[in-house]
Amino acid sequence: MRHAFFLATRSLWWNRGRSLTIVLSMAITIGLPVTVHMALRQFQQEISARASTTPLILGARGSRIDLALHALYFESAAPATITMADAKQLTDSSLGTAIPLHIRFRTQAQPGVNGVPIVGTSTEYFEFRNLVTAEGELPTLLGDCVVGSECASRLGLKVGDRLLSAPRNALNLAGDYPLQMNVTGILESSHSPDDSVVFTDVQTAWVIEGIGHGHQEVNAQTDPALLLSNDSKNQMTANMGVLPWLEINDENRDSFHFHGDSSAFPLTAILAVPASEKARVQILGRYSDSQTRVQCIKPPDVIAELLTMVFRVEQLVRVCSIAAAVVTILLLGLVLSLSLKLRAAEMQTMFRLGCSRLTIVLLQLAEICLLLLTATGTAFIAGTATVVFAADAIRRLLF
Repeated sequence: MRHAFFLATRSLWWNRGRSLTIVLSMAITIGLPVTVHMALRQFQQEISARASTTPLILGARGSRIDLALHALYFESAAPATITMADAKQLTDSSLGTAIPLHIRFRTQAQPGVNGVPIVGTSTEYFEFRNLVTAEGELPTLLGDCVVGSECASRLGLKVGDRLLSAPRNALNLAGDYPLQMNVTGILESSHSPDDSVVFTDVQTAWVIEGIGHGHQEVNAQTDPALLLSNDSKNQMTANMGVLPWLEINDENRDSFHFHGDSSAFPLTAILAVPASEKARVQILGRYSDSQTRVQCIKPPDVIAELLTMVFRVEQLVRVCSIAAAVVTILLLGLVLSLSLKLRAAEMQTMFRLGCSRLTIVLLQLAEICLLLLTATGTAFIAGTATVVFAADAIRRLLF
């Protein structure tokens, strides 16, 4: 066989154009299912890892998958809102820690760069996800924010910069105003969705939504054109001409206030971290009734359902790959058959030189084996390289 492989190698090199065409055709046929399989395995690992570290998620009743993707990856819109009272109820019950999430706004888009989600949460979130700052510090005051590493790189941000939120409806003049936030820190890379968003506290998110605001003080020196009424007791009522502050700084921070009961302020989701396994069961039981407006989901189970649907794509690719493989084998057989006919004189010469028919057959088998090995190796190398170099793209696609 050693001599057969030597002669097969020389023959393939002499006909390298034909050999390269066959290798590429076989490599594509083998590489397509291999690459899809490897990419889907990475997809499964990436999407399952975050879900497995999140015990429970509370949210408005509706699509369980939308709620899970919203709370875990910040992109999907929440089915509806719940209130701060739901988080307080869980905390007061001593069953666990309630981490509020308010994700309804994005930063303003820049030329060539889309806006990123603004996540309003509490300091417990950073402890829960083990997030630390590479520069600066976590937000401590109203109007402060901290950005993920990828977000900072994409938007060109550094500590001390200003970041502007985008109104949900730019045509609604009576709607929410953009708020300019102060960047106090840049998070270390965690290779997770946290790298691609802006974090602030829930109160700042409520200010962006218009629930809280600050405006210039109304007093005797205020322009009369800005007053709706001014009675004899100096009870002054401002009109809509007094615009709210669009930036929170040391000079105007004390003027910001909220209207209404804070327990009724909106949240889009709550990460529930049970104090124990017993507490986890109790939390699940509390929200098991389908009549309640709040649902409690187990992220690993929901993501498993999602993966079940996603991996049906792999089955389709397998069917297509089998069909492509059959066609490739038939074409390969045709090419080899024609090659044998063209090389009939060569084979006859080898036979006359003393080569047995078995040796000639081994020579043909050696050529086929070399083509298969080369095509298989090329397919696996190309698949591995695609998954490795496309890891960031796959992560962005997921998150």
